[in-house]
Amino acid sequence: MPVVELEKRKGEPGRIFYTRGRFEAPVVEEQPEREEITVLMDTLQKGDTYRSLQAAGALGRIGMPAVEPLVQALTDTATTARWRIAIALASVGTPAAEALIEVVNAGKDPAANPAIWALGRIGDPRAVEPLITAMKAGRTESSRALAAAALMKMGHPAGIAAVEEALPAADETVRAFVLEEVHRN
Repeated sequence: MPVVELEKRKGEPGRIFYTRGRFEAPVVEEQPEREEITVLMDTLQKGDTYRSLQAAGALGRIGMPAVEPLVQALTDTATTARWRIAIALASVGTPAAEALIEVVNAGKDPAANPAIWALGRIGDPRAVEPLITAMKAGRTESSRALAAAALMKMGHPAGIAAVEEALPAADETVRAFVLEEVHRN
């Protein structure tokens, strides 16, 4: 039986190639099926509430491979299921934080509020500064209130201090919303 030598190429650390013989064939890496993500994305956006929530949980369990299609759907101008998508991204957790921070920083109004909400649920400390910025300079009162609630829910000292500084000047309805949101489980 011939011996096959394997090597990793510079710039492609996750792939192994045969170095002896007449051909080079990459080793196939296992990834969740794209088809499964596509089916779950369709169910998430078009299914009834129960099926959508089930799909959100399944996408959350898939993790990082689901983040890109979820964020694309969140920022798509034609989408009508942004809050369902936000639930799925919150289910993914920390691996989705960076992409959600980019959405918040981009300031795209229809996608910003669900992204802010998801970041509050995830609780990643990298989101504190972008959420403080959204709270102080958000385009709408609802985005500012959601950012304040997210910061309070996260419990990071810098976020709490920023909210405590800004909240007294806020509208009574905003203050009530922030306090109510913080006390929800």
